Amino acid sequence: MKWENSLLAYEEDIEDRRFLDWLKAHTSFMKPLHRYVGTLELTDKKLEFTGRDDREGGDFSLEISTKDIVSSHYGFDEVFSWWEDRAFPWNKPLRIKYMSKDEEETIYLFANFHHKYFGLRTSDNREVDEEIKLLI
Repeated sequence: MKWENSLLAYEEDIEDRRFLDWLKAHTSFMKPLHRYVGTLELTDKKLEFTGRDDREGGDFSLEISTKDIVSSHYGFDEVFSWWEDRAFPWNKPLRIKYMSKDEEETIYLFANFHHKYFGLRTSDNREVDEEIKLLI
């Protein structure tokens, strides 16, 4: 499965966000907190994100083997709280924890981020979460 217009941020990107990032995430026509914009693809063997770095420019690519995915969680947590995004409760992040070189990493995704009626921000995160849970 493939989702265009997807957003990604590492846990560190959320923790180290700037005030301007937070302000943008609280403006209706802007995107939720993120660092990377691109395409998310999920197969039975891997989760792959390809796109660009919105903060520093340049290409970005991340490939995670599905066997390295530790957990998937659709919803807010202590790092990406409801306070970080004004679209609460209908646009929740997807948190994925995975192993990378013997260390656990965490990313937050918004798969197929888009605006619905009346400018409400939403994504396909629930669908992606369900698909990942079938694979891990």
